[in-house]
Amino acid sequence: MPIPLDRLECRITILRYKEEQESILFDTAGRALQIAITSGSILHAEALLTDALIGIAVLPARLHTLRCLADLLATRRLKPARFPPDPRRRRHAQLLQALDGWLAGASQYDIAHALVGAERAARDWRDPGDHLRDHVRRAIRRARALMDGGYRGFLT
Repeated sequence: MPIPLDRLECRITILRYKEEQESILFDTAGRALQIAITSGSILHAEALLTDALIGIAVLPARLHTLRCLADLLATRRLKPARFPPDPRRRRHAQLLQALDGWLAGASQYDIAHALVGAERAARDWRDPGDHLRDHVRRAIRRARALMDGGYRGFLT
């Protein structure tokens, strides 16, 4: 029985890049599952097979992919529980916020105010240890580095 792509509740993108090879991306609400088909096509597949003997380093990722695919086929959607939020998301959001402020010409104090709130900015800005100032400077520096091409590290 072919995989019921038309019944899945997610966006499906199929990229054919060599004869009998394709990549399928299932995505919805910020969750994505990508599968490489090395022989045949997902459109005509009666079954999907995977190598049983693989390197131990890739085994956890392969099992996660298989669980996500099983959930997708059973429930027609990508289950949020299989896609925990990136633990760095809060830091990345702060970096973007600092970058937005810097690009808009905001002062470092104003950026601190946006990042940690008015009360903490007023209390800690003049602290002799300069922890808050250092935090803001590092956020701006890191965000600028990401903007200048450092983001490519996320893509590998």
